[in-house]
Order: sequence, then C-alpha cells, then structure tokens
Amino acid sequence: MASSVWKGLVAVGLFALAHAAFSAAQHRSYMRLTEKENETLPIDIVLQTLLAFLLTCYGIVHVAGEFKDMDATSELKNKTFETLRNHPSFYLFNHRGRVLFRPVETETKPAAQPLSSTLKLRKLEAGWR
Repeated sequence: MASSVWKGLVAVGLFALAHAAFSAAQHRSYMRLTEKENETLPIDIVLQTLLAFLLTCYGIVHVAGEFKDMDATSELKNKTFETLRNHPSFYLFNHRGRVLFRPVETETKPAAQPLSSTLKLRKLEAGWR
C-alpha cells in the first residue's frame, strides 16, 4: 500500500501542472490582447511545468509499488515444465465441436412434429450457441 505522503506528492504535482497550464493559457490570451504573437512562455511557467512533471512522476513511481525484475528466470524458476504453458483462462468449452460431434440420436427428429414446432426448436437451439 502506498504511503499517503507519496499520494500527496502526486496530488501536489498534478495541481502544479494544472496551475502551469492555466498560467500558460492566461499568458497566451494576454499576448493576443497586446498583439505580440511570437513571444515565448516566461521562464517561470516553463520551470513550473518541468518541476511539476518531475514531482508527479517521482510520486507515481513510489505509489506504483515494487517493480518486477525484467529477467524472466527469476519468475520462471519456481514453475515446473508441465505448468509452464498452462493457461486456464484460455480454456473454452462452448465451441462448435459440441454441435459437430453430438450423438446421432439427437440429430434425428420425428416426422410427426408440425413445422412450426421444428422452427421453434431450431430457434431455441440457435440461442444456446
């Protein structure tokens, strides 16, 4: 769990970024009023933006917690060969094999059923797929 100090640091950094953006927009509108289009931002707004960005990034890194090693062997050394490529989230049991390989008895329909009930059964079966 991240400390409230780091979360506060992120909040202060985001507030400072928002303030720098507001200051830049206000400076640009002032430059339009005075008809000076080619002026750059004042150095204090640029410095505030950079410092707020660095402060926010530093706080986010500490809020995120521990990073994992980039070396894959540290994570894979506890797994056996059988479980290495086992991904249960990819198991899929609702597929067309259920329809293709069902027993022959279920495919035959009695001839005595009226046409409308046969269509209803087909609609019901299509809804289950």
